[in-house]
Amino acid sequence: MLICCQRDIMKTNSKLFFEKQRYRFLKYLCSMEEIKQNSLRTWILAARPKTLAGAATPVLVGTALAYADGQFHWLPALVCFLFAGLMQIAANFINDLFDFLKGTDREDRLGPERACAQGWISPGAMKRGILFTVAIACLIGCILLFYAGWQLILVGILCVMFAFFYTTGPYPLSYNGWEMH
Repeated sequence: MLICCQRDIMKTNSKLFFEKQRYRFLKYLCSMEEIKQNSLRTWILAARPKTLAGAATPVLVGTALAYADGQFHWLPALVCFLFAGLMQIAANFINDLFDFLKGTDREDRLGPERACAQGWISPGAMKRGILFTVAIACLIGCILLFYAGWQLILVGILCVMFAFFYTTGPYPLSYNGWEMH
């Protein structure tokens, strides 16, 4: 009985510890203190963590289907989550940079502040951040070639292209969404 109570106390204490750390981290991110240019906090804000659920959801669905079919393997699932998350972050960085360069991120825009428009990250630093994030995503994605074959190279290329096409190119998807009637 004593061992069970101690285990429960340890679980409760560790939950409280992680909740406190999470609260401190969120408080740090959302604080009204001056944001220093190119700081870790700035890059985390520019990555837009709230959007990562949009990248994780299709991977979660695919992982659940693989599990239901008896084909689940944890390593490719983890790699898919990492690749999708990094590509979402890259798309957010690309959007931040190119909206700034086009002049669409102005004072009157709705939504969260953008890093380049606020001067938190310089355009040159953002370009390097995009290159780094895409390169890491592609390197991590190459692990999947051992599980699904070379055809995934085409999928990876399309992911990178559409991360850019969302905001750039002759027909940017972010400005030309389909209207629902």
